[in-house]
Amino acid sequence: MPTAFTWLVRGMLWMAGVGLLMLLIVSGVTVPLDNALYDLNARHWHYTPDDRVVIVAIDPKSLDEIGRFPWPRSVYAQLIDRLSADSVRGIGMDVTMSTPSNDPSNDEQIAAAIRRNGKVVLPVFAEAVSLGGQLQEALPVSSIAQSVAALGHVDAAKDSDERVRGAYLKAGLGSPYWPSLALAVLQVGHAAPSGNLPGLHDPVHNDASPYLWMRDDYVLLRYAGARGAFGYLSYVDVLNNRVPVSLLKDRWVLIGATAEGLGDILQTPESPMPGVEYQANVLESLERGMLVTPLSFLQQFAFAAAMLAVPLLLYGLPGIGRNWPLLLISMALVLVASITVLRTCYAWWPPVSCLVVIAAEFIAWQLLMRHRRPVHA
Repeated sequence: MPTAFTWLVRGMLWMAGVGLLMLLIVSGVTVPLDNALYDLNARHWHYTPDDRVVIVAIDPKSLDEIGRFPWPRSVYAQLIDRLSADSVRGIGMDVTMSTPSNDPSNDEQIAAAIRRNGKVVLPVFAEAVSLGGQLQEALPVSSIAQSVAALGHVDAAKDSDERVRGAYLKAGLGSPYWPSLALAVLQVGHAAPSGNLPGLHDPVHNDASPYLWMRDDYVLLRYAGARGAFGYLSYVDVLNNRVPVSLLKDRWVLIGATAEGLGDILQTPESPMPGVEYQANVLESLERGMLVTPLSFLQQFAFAAAMLAVPLLLYGLPGIGRNWPLLLISMALVLVASITVLRTCYAWWPPVSCLVVIAAEFIAWQLLMRHRRPVHA
């Protein structure tokens, strides 16, 4: 049976571990390892996209047939009319239209096509007009912006290593009032989640300056797979009616560049991916309820603090003993708990700080017990 001394040591080690745990979480020193663990899991947690999200790609074939980029906006007007005739559910265009065309009739044509469709979402993003200057929101030109059903931000949530593991469902200058492009498309089609948005919510917004780009409702993505998991329909094939109506009718359509040198190429945990396919992953995950919510600081801390007690309670039990099997079993339980919460509850608890503290507790326990012999737990 454990003695009073061993229970005292266990309690002291747990309290010391809780202090170290807080330091590790606050410092963020274990974040790269936690991200690597999430990436490893993401590469083995794919899903099969259904046919509700369709990507119309500005691809090399389209550039060869239509001509060099950028295209006249009348070309987009023709595509929108084509999609309207095919009765798509909604259209998200990951194409910038923030400056007027040289030919004003092109802007008039696309504005008219957008009005006829009634369910077109265009992008908004923040940019500095000059190097080091203040941020401004880049909106579509006025005549086009007045015709859209909604605007959605296309800010990709890059981590410090430039990989994109998640998305912000809201963002904007001064306060996060713009929905993401994918969320805006679902809202236009009356298919967005009801109630509060998923994701890690910031209850206190620092909106002291209208020139700060604010983000909120952060979610992690469960990607369908590497680039090409969704598959693409060539822009020119859709434009020229070479695609069966059945592939477009009642679908969410995202339009964007996939050709090299056009648009953003984002580095996901598995492969580089065009921005439009990133939006497709956000849209489908949002519609199907597969977005992952990271635990808040307090949730992370409480979960990890409870897990720190595991090795101290297991120490000395028959079949486990006092040495390396105890450490291995304890660390395995932490990893299993993290993956189980992720895959069953769609919540991410980063476990590495807890693993580090458990290892430190184990070493401290061994040193203390070595100087206490022959007292046994």
